Parts: sequence; C-alpha cells; structure tokens
Amino acid sequence: MEKLSAIHDVFGNSLGQLTKALVITIAVYIAFRLIFNFLVKSKLNDTLADALKNSKFWFFVALALFIGTKNLNFGEFYFIPLKVLILTTFLQAGIWASIIFKDILIDWSKKNNPNADKNAGFTIISGIGHFLIWSVILLLILDNFGVKVVSLMAGLGVGGIAVALAVQRILGDLFASISIMIDKPFEIGDFIAVGEVRGTVESIGIKTTRLRSLTGEQVVISNSDILDSRVNNFKRMEERRIVFTFGVSYKTPREYLETIAELTKKIIESQSDARFERGHLKSFDASSIDYEFVYWVTKPDFPSYMNVQQKINLALIDEFAKNNIEMARPTQMVFLHGSDR
Repeated sequence: MEKLSAIHDVFGNSLGQLTKALVITIAVYIAFRLIFNFLVKSKLNDTLADALKNSKFWFFVALALFIGTKNLNFGEFYFIPLKVLILTTFLQAGIWASIIFKDILIDWSKKNNPNADKNAGFTIISGIGHFLIWSVILLLILDNFGVKVVSLMAGLGVGGIAVALAVQRILGDLFASISIMIDKPFEIGDFIAVGEVRGTVESIGIKTTRLRSLTGEQVVISNSDILDSRVNNFKRMEERRIVFTFGVSYKTPREYLETIAELTKKIIESQSDARFERGHLKSFDASSIDYEFVYWVTKPDFPSYMNVQQKINLALIDEFAKNNIEMARPTQMVFLHGSDR
C-alpha cells in the first residue's frame, strides 16, 4: 500500500491532480498555438507577423506548463516553473526583437539605399543592433536569477573604455562607414572625386572605401578621411554646366565683333543636348580678343559633353572661315625704326 501511495502521490499531489494539470497544460498549449497561428494569418503588420512566425515550441511548452501546474505542489522546488517561464519568455522576446529590428532595417535600406546591404556599415549596424538586444536580454535574465547586474556593468564599462581608447582609429573608420551608409553621400557605382582623387566606387568596407580611378588603378581611402574631405558625386549630376572661351585676332573688323557672339549663340542653341545661358566679349589678351560662353549639357555624362563641344567647335571653324574671321594664335610683332641720317 505504501508503494502504491508513493506512485499516486508526488510532492503531495494526487494522481487526479497530476492528471488535471496535464490536461490543462495540453489545452493551454493548443489554445496558444491556435491564437498565434490566427494572428500570423490575420492582416497584421508584416513585421509583426514575421516575428510571431518565429515563436518557438519551447516557449509555448513553458507557458502551458506554468499555467497547467499552477495548483500543484512542488515542495522546495516551487520556483522552477516560474524561473523556466521567465527564462524562455526573455529568450523568445529576444528572438522577436531581433526579427523586428532586422525587418525594420531592411525596409529602411530598401527605401533609402538599395545598395545598403553591400555596404559594410549595414552589416555593422545589424550586428550592433542584435548585440545590444541580446545584451539587454542577458542582463535581464541574470538580474532575475540574482546576479548583481550593476556591478557587472560597471566592470564592463571600465574595460570597454580601455578597449575603445586602444582601437580609437579603427572605431573612427567604423562609425564613418555607418555614417556613409546612413547619410549616403555616395553609393557603390557612383563616380566621385575625393580631393584630387577621382574614380568609381567599387566597395565600401568597415575601414576603407575602394575606388577604380580613370587610369585603371584601385585607390583605397580611409572612411574617416573621406568624411573629412569634400566629396563631389558626379553620378548625381543632372546637367553639366560648361564654360568655354576662344579668341579672335585683333585684325577682326569692328562690325564682326558683335556678330561673333550672336553667331556662337545660334550654334549652341542648334545642339539638341545643349541649353544656352550667356555669351560675351570678355577681355583683351596680349594677342587676342577673348569671348566667353556658358551653356548647359542636358545629359550629365562626360562623353555627351565632349560630343556637343566638338560639334560647336567644328561649326565655329566653318562659320569663321565663311566670314573670314581669323582665330587668334600667339603672335609677336616686331617694329623696326630706322635711324635718321
């Protein structure tokens, strides 16, 4: 009879109580599963739905066991169901938070910077975000299990300061990479000028950005140096403003000097990819009368500009030849005075 009683009695709980607890546990597990599945399939925000899809089996088990065994007696182990529930809830919360953070970051990058996933700064932000989330989760778990978190954080803070000072330069480049990703002064594929260096952006790393220069070599520049410099992004140029000058000979008749400005204006306006801005007789050089003209090329790429300028130059040569207008060239005149005898 004593053995039978021992089988039927666990920590003072009868077989009936244990059976009831098991039934409640199974019912709660199924109920929560159904509720979460309904929420996932309903018209929830995509980010929340994605997070709920990643609700883990062990979280539902811990939740169901806590509710189902609430009226059971566990003797000196009474705290176990609650501690297991706290641990699993924090872990599940960390998973939810990580997925929500990742989805928000991806959505932001798609809207603001389609190439962000190729930028090391994206990886850094993602890594830092997940690190912070799980650091908070770990600290909450330790705090609930009796660890003195304040003392632990103080010690980690002092160590963190020492490490930060040791890798100050690296951290500067790292945060510069993050800044480039967020502020987007340029992206992969953009043609930029950094100081005297010009090239196409090939990659944006944690420490450096790599450019392919016009002459073919790869140029590696520190991210912090880039942010400290003036950056010209030519890919984002919508139109190209051109200023060009030429000179005519001092032998050009007075009546032709005004004609030249009007003639050049008509040539520029006749170009399909050009928009005239202004043109004037600008100055008098040592061997020429100089004109300055300004126009806009409506296509930003360099070959388009060169094609337009070439057509303008050839047209000017033809028109000047027709009107006997001589283009200026460096000349020097020597005047000889004979002596009186």
